[in-house]
Amino acid sequence: MHATSSKYVVLFLLWSINTSFAQYPFGDKWYQNPLGFSPLNLHTSMAFFIPAVAVGASVLLTKKDPDLKNRLSVYNESGFSWGYKYPNTFIPQNNTGINFMLRKWLSIGADFEAVFPRDNFNNTTGLAIRPFARFYPVSRSNWRLYFESGGGFIYLFDEFPKPTDRDARLGTHLNGITKYGVGSEITLSGKAAILFGIRHLHISNGNTSGVERNPSHDSNGFFVGFSCSL
Repeated sequence: MHATSSKYVVLFLLWSINTSFAQYPFGDKWYQNPLGFSPLNLHTSMAFFIPAVAVGASVLLTKKDPDLKNRLSVYNESGFSWGYKYPNTFIPQNNTGINFMLRKWLSIGADFEAVFPRDNFNNTTGLAIRPFARFYPVSRSNWRLYFESGGGFIYLFDEFPKPTDRDARLGTHLNGITKYGVGSEITLSGKAAILFGIRHLHISNGNTSGVERNPSHDSNGFFVGFSCSL
């Protein structure tokens, strides 16, 4: 199962790189938003819907792992991301969440997030909730590698993003938030582990208030954290 899973992950990534040029959102480079090409658009609400479909199909079509232990864990992560579009917003983040293993190679979870956008025009705080799924092409007793994708909602105390000297649009308090990326989990003891990885972050209201109220935000960054199995 692990060899098959790894093979499909590699094939998917190669297909993505070879077919997705010129299909990205206007102004994005492929390395800034690697899985943001059409029709995948993993920086949008598809970051939630595609994993949800994949999880549902996997649960229905694969057998349970009766010997799977330490299914439920809690974790805390801290991270930083840097916007690659003007005004290059810097966002420190802290996430606390739960993760439940459905299979040795698949889990679902949710986290509660605090984000702190900072630049020459924005200085605010946001609170978010984000369900996600993780897919583990490598799952060993002492080390796991996973791909994560999920999306939820964020409320910012000030409207975000604010207008700049290049874009007069004003964002909104309530937005969608999506993240996708790659992470690693290294076991320290029987139940404790450290987490680290890289993620793409997108904040947008999906034009629900019109394109004139959706300047949106995109950034890339890293995180480190700690998890404990229950």
